[in-house]
Amino acid sequence: MMYRIELGKSGLQVPTVAVGCMRISDKSEKEVSAFVNTALENGANFFDHADIYGGGKSESVFGKAIAGSMRDKVIIQTKCGIRQGRFDFSYEHITESVNGSLERLGTDYIDVLLLHRPDALMEPEEVARAFDELKASGKVRHFGVSNQNPYQMQLLQSCMDMPLCANQL
Repeated sequence: MMYRIELGKSGLQVPTVAVGCMRISDKSEKEVSAFVNTALENGANFFDHADIYGGGKSESVFGKAIAGSMRDKVIIQTKCGIRQGRFDFSYEHITESVNGSLERLGTDYIDVLLLHRPDALMEPEEVARAFDELKASGKVRHFGVSNQNPYQMQLLQSCMDMPLCANQL
């Protein structure tokens, strides 16, 4: 049995270790299904993605592996905000990234969305607007960041009504 913790103040219970999916894009559907099933058999149901992993193919092949009745057995975390080697935390890019991830993953919601790496030029009000709309639409349940310092998180949090649930380091 894998030890579980609450992810921030989200109420979401996750294993202490997330299963990284960055390098599954070159695997066959059969290999990814075996990968997912092995993780689940060992109590690891928290899968970490990003829209840029494998150019989106990591999410696609994972989505095929969990199609059908598997969705309720996994917790999906994905990241957005990097576009062809530059950061883009604009409202448009965040919402487009989420819609693309949902399509590739074959699901109607993402459990956790993280901003992928810090962007010194972030407009926190714009990010908060995207997060608010994604939450209200049911497309994303919880939000967080990746590799941000406490000041960057405080700046973003000052514009948000909901708490950030994680800082993935």
